[in-house]
Amino acid sequence: MKEMVGFTTTIPVEVVFAGGYVPCDLNNIFVSDDNPMQYLERAEKDGFPKSMCNWVKGIYGVVVKKGIETVITVMEGDCSNTQALAEILRYKGIRTIPFSYPFDRDRHVLEREIDKLMSAFFVNPDRLAEVDKEIEEVRSTLALLDRMTWSDRLVTGHENHLWLVRASDMLGDYREYNVMAKRFIDGVKDRAEIGGIRIGCIGVPPIVPDLHDFIGSVGGHVVYNETQRQFALPYPSMNLIDRYLMYTYPYGIFARLEDIRREIRERRIQGIIHYVQAFCHRVIEDVILRETLGVPVISIEGDLPKALDARTKLRIEAFMELLGERE
Repeated sequence: MKEMVGFTTTIPVEVVFAGGYVPCDLNNIFVSDDNPMQYLERAEKDGFPKSMCNWVKGIYGVVVKKGIETVITVMEGDCSNTQALAEILRYKGIRTIPFSYPFDRDRHVLEREIDKLMSAFFVNPDRLAEVDKEIEEVRSTLALLDRMTWSDRLVTGHENHLWLVRASDMLGDYREYNVMAKRFIDGVKDRAEIGGIRIGCIGVPPIVPDLHDFIGSVGGHVVYNETQRQFALPYPSMNLIDRYLMYTYPYGIFARLEDIRREIRERRIQGIIHYVQAFCHRVIEDVILRETLGVPVISIEGDLPKALDARTKLRIEAFMELLGERE
């Protein structure tokens, strides 16, 4: 049986596949579990404070409870708490492999980081090139699914979210994931077009499970999931290094702004919902986003992996009414 390798956010997953391992996005295991609170409880039992991001605690809980022995920790380009998380995992006897995205998008630095990752998993360049070419086909399939969300309007925002967010590890088998995605696409081609106000969701993927469905229930159609789409790396005909340089999530707010503005124009987005996680440093970016996107923006905050609270639902409903009146 192949060894599972966990990671704290999207990494060059091609390297892990090429090494013969099963990649596992720890975030996805945490939030998709039938009882995600068990992982938070385990982290707090082991001394994690209540006043810190529940994503971090959830990741820790998954690693410990699932017995994952190797974790790639993204030290730069994601969460400011990852260094402390990596230290406690190492203290617990878990192998941690650091990986960093260069903040200034320095090509040579990124090449060096990927080379280090290849060395850690004994991957040769020829095998990596083979896997990269195969995975590019999966990314093309997911790009089609994304286009069917906003152009054909046959895919719901929640379905789009699930397919793209799981592209970070492709459920551990990229070939089967491609088959599953193509089967899904074939199954929705005869659907009626989805109506509703065109909404974009930006920010980290939400910890709350019902956000997209609730938006749909009050007259919206989420046609853009910013970070989830980035996890799918929808950049055709590029080599591995180019693709991860184009990936916006790790490189700060200004790298993201260019992508968000372009998608607002192309997808004709009428309003933006900015999701922020409680106790996350990225909440500060809201100041810039509100002043630069050119469409109405509402910010909502999540904390625990549970359904939206009544107050947040009321705020989203009021936002949808406002957008409806503008039309």
